[in-house]
Amino acid sequence: MKIKLLMLSCAVLALAGCNSDDSSNSGTPPTNSTALVSFSVSDAPVEDAEEVVVAFDALELIHKNGQRYFLNVVGTESSDDYQQIDLLDYQGSDSKLILSDERIAIGNYKELIVHTKSNQSLQWVTANGHHDLKVPSNKLKLGGFEVTAETVQSFTIEFDLRKSLVLRGNNSNNNGYILKPHGVKIVDNGSASSLWGNVDPALFSQGDACSTDGGNFVYLYQGHSHVEGSLVDNVDIDDQDYNNDFELPEGHVEPYASVGVEQNGDYYFGFIPAGDYTVAFTCSAYIDDPIQYDQILIVNPSEQMAEIALPPTQEYEHNFQ
Repeated sequence: MKIKLLMLSCAVLALAGCNSDDSSNSGTPPTNSTALVSFSVSDAPVEDAEEVVVAFDALELIHKNGQRYFLNVVGTESSDDYQQIDLLDYQGSDSKLILSDERIAIGNYKELIVHTKSNQSLQWVTANGHHDLKVPSNKLKLGGFEVTAETVQSFTIEFDLRKSLVLRGNNSNNNGYILKPHGVKIVDNGSASSLWGNVDPALFSQGDACSTDGGNFVYLYQGHSHVEGSLVDNVDIDDQDYNNDFELPEGHVEPYASVGVEQNGDYYFGFIPAGDYTVAFTCSAYIDDPIQYDQILIVNPSEQMAEIALPPTQEYEHNFQ
């Protein structure tokens, strides 16, 4: 497996003005209260998909003081007023720059909204055929983030497609896909880490009910002191289609991210905020519905989990033996 260094800085290319819906703060704010920011996109892949194409139109930033910035995303390799990106081209520590060195006010931002184009022909998923990709209301409303007084601050919008890409209908009656904000995170590159390692291929068949057709995955959970029975598969209890067919364990812990293991045992997570995590392997996660609780046995074989501490701006290695 080729390991790439996490790129945590970018050169200053140009300054851009910002628009505000507050007329008293229109135009570019004073330089002593601003910073330059850049935004890129990356993804954690989803199985069985060959393309996940999204047409990014603009980023809307909402400061805690109510000031809004609406920053247009334009083509870098064409004259288009958007960027059309196949997210599967930018996995692990690879990313695609969509906004470069925009000057905005420092401080806490309560929300970032990703706007996509309304033209449905510009977005699609290729997975056993060509399928429509819909972003409800053409917006992905994400969480908050902080801009400091640094010269340039870079962020990555990380798409965990195992959580955010949802099939409408089923495989035999495919009505297209929905891309939703669940599982899409804003990561400050200045404190980002990455995790990689190898799973001994012997573990692929040593667990309970191991899948012989691509069920090998590594799951990542925030924090320490978790017990095996509390770690669950991907689930979204706030989704309107969540059916509660299976009761979640008391005190359950949902994954921060998950990634497939390659045939040689290699795995890789990119753009992970530094901090304490629990990493676990399972051989039986072939089908993990992004909405429903599937009762997947996450630590499988037993004891294949570890507590780790990811340092900022560095790669961390953990192997499953």
